[in-house]
Order: sequence, then structure tokens, then C-alpha cells
Amino acid sequence: MLRWATIFFVIPLLVAVVGLGDFAAGAANIAFVLFLVSLGAFLATFFVRSPEETEEGYEGEWSR
Repeated sequence: MLRWATIFFVIPLLVAVVGLGDFAAGAANIAFVLFLVSLGAFLATFFVRSPEETEEGYEGEWSR
């Protein structure tokens, strides 16, 4: 998703040079929303613990 945000960030830069301001503003808004969604997904996965980490008694097969 961060790749799409980058693509929609580069599009307004190129389109602004051509002079299509409305299209550049729309693409910039899409890039901002995609960046916020990808940032939220990153923070959610960063702070949420996986099920493997919650099992404290399990030592795994390599513990022998």
C-alpha cells in the first residue's frame, strides 16, 4: 500500500508541471489517504502481539 501512496505522490508532481492543477490535487489527496492507511496498518501490526508470543509455557521443538 505504501507503494501506491508513493505512486500517487509522484503523479501530482508530474501533473503539476504540465499544469493540470485539479488532477494533481485529487492525486495528492489519494496519496495522503493511502499514506495514512498504510501508517495505521503499520502501527497496528507493530503494537499487536502475535498468538505465538502470548503462549508463555510453550518452548518449541528446539528447546530439547
